[in-house]
Amino acid sequence: MIEGKRIGDLEFAPATYLLSKDKWPKNPAWSINMWVPNSYYGRDEEYPEDPNDNSFRLYPDVPFHRIHKSCFKHPETCFTLASFEYDEHEDFYELQFCEDRPIEYLNTPEKREIFWKLLEYGNKQLNYKKDEE
Repeated sequence: MIEGKRIGDLEFAPATYLLSKDKWPKNPAWSINMWVPNSYYGRDEEYPEDPNDNSFRLYPDVPFHRIHKSCFKHPETCFTLASFEYDEHEDFYELQFCEDRPIEYLNTPEKREIFWKLLEYGNKQLNYKKDEE
C-alpha cells in the first residue's frame, strides 16, 4: 500500500482529478506539493455571494470571476512542485517537474533537502517492483 508523507511544508500525496473516482486512471499520479498559507481563509465575508449560485463568492471589482466557498475554510492551500506520472509502456513512475517550481520555491537548503527526501521516498513507494528484479 502506497502511503503519503508530509515533512514541514512539503508533502508526497496522491494527485486529485476532476473526474468521478470510477474514471480515475488505473495508476494515478502522485505529487510533491508545497503547502502555503491560504490568503482567503476566514475572509469569506469580504466577498459578496454570487446571486446566481450560492456555492460561490464574487471578486469585488473583477467581473466574471468567482471563488468557491470551500476556498475560505482551510488555513492552508497547496500547489504541485513535481509529480510521478505512470508510464504504462515502461511500467514505471517517471518524475516530472511542474514548470520551474522546484527552482523557484525551494529556495533554502533545508527545503531542497526535504524535497529530495520526498523524491526518494516517493520513488521507493511507487517503483518498488524495480527493486525486486
